[in-house]
Amino acid sequence: MIKNLVVSAFVTALVAAASPANAQSGEPVAGKDYLEITNGTPPDPSSNQVVVEEFFNYICPACFGFEPLLVAWTAKLPPYAKLVHVPATFRPDFIQYARAYYAAEALGLLDKTHAAVYEAIHVTHKIPAEGDKVDEDRIAGFYAGYGVDKAQFLNTMKSFGVDAKVKRATERMKRSQITGTPSLVVNGRYLVLRGDSSQDMLRIASYLIEKEHKK
Repeated sequence: MIKNLVVSAFVTALVAAASPANAQSGEPVAGKDYLEITNGTPPDPSSNQVVVEEFFNYICPACFGFEPLLVAWTAKLPPYAKLVHVPATFRPDFIQYARAYYAAEALGLLDKTHAAVYEAIHVTHKIPAEGDKVDEDRIAGFYAGYGVDKAQFLNTMKSFGVDAKVKRATERMKRSQITGTPSLVVNGRYLVLRGDSSQDMLRIASYLIEKEHKK
């Protein structure tokens, strides 16, 4: 009970920090607040929307802390912008969760499991956390609780389709000059720098969305 209250208070504080009243002022500056990606291209050129990519990984504690802010911010995006998640693949323990993310996507489970995976890693410790042994079987067992056969999920994690998506995510991560998580890239052209806080990252991203929309 105490743990749940602490987590709840932490999440409430993060969301409060994202409110406009707490926003930083001043127009973001290239080279200081964001980087222009050399030869950067939108991830979905045919889309009429500005695409914001969040490079994340479930195992990343900073991503877990950033998630409530990101959810609140995403809910207020204008209709000409959208958020997509791109799992980072820096290490083997990152790769297992990148595979799990794309397997869940392929099986139609993401809406049910995205927040639950964060909680299972960082709160209840039901599945491997940072520094734990890679264990795809244990992860597949967790996803089996959401209406999919464990063997089917494990096979999907190891499938050609998921392998191809993980490789594309890795290529996009390298092309976007990602060095850590969470990171935000706006329309494939701008890498948001860390700023003063996670909330400031979102302020910079909002500015870049408008910059791209007005082109």
